Amino acid sequence: MSILKSKIVVVPMGEVDFVLVNKLAGNIGPVFNRSVDILKGMKMPTEAYNVVRNQYYAQVILSKIERTKANSREKVIAICEEDLYLPDETYVMGCCDMLSGTSIVSLYHIRQEFYGLPEDESKIYPRLYKEVVHQVAHLFELNECRNPKCVNYFSQMMLDIDSKSDKFCDICRRQLTTTG
Repeated sequence: MSILKSKIVVVPMGEVDFVLVNKLAGNIGPVFNRSVDILKGMKMPTEAYNVVRNQYYAQVILSKIERTKANSREKVIAICEEDLYLPDETYVMGCCDMLSGTSIVSLYHIRQEFYGLPEDESKIYPRLYKEVVHQVAHLFELNECRNPKCVNYFSQMMLDIDSKSDKFCDICRRQLTTTG
């Protein structure tokens, strides 16, 4: 049965810090009871860049990273520094396509400097970790949680991420063990 278990693949995109990516890959595997691979970095796809918005269209990036999948069971999460958007959203910190098994998280709105606050490196990794766990949970078919302390709670802004735990609530943990 474990042979059929899906693997999580982390894809660094653009100029993302590999130390963060490596630490992340080492920590998310046990959460989902999966092995994690890190792919060689990819460039941000130029066709995803919207000159008018000065942002990258997340859905185009998801389509691009879907091509990196070795098989349909893999769950792929890309990490980037660039500002992402979806048509109905001003920006997104992360998004996923459950059908293709792909997701992306951007550090752009996770960093305090975006909000005019002083840089604080100690807050970046915990925020990234929580957002990645949230997105990967979607890839394992978990819906967003209503519990604001659960890592699977939808975060609209940095303060939401800071307020929630880095762990699943009991309900989400049970759902994850039945779907994963």
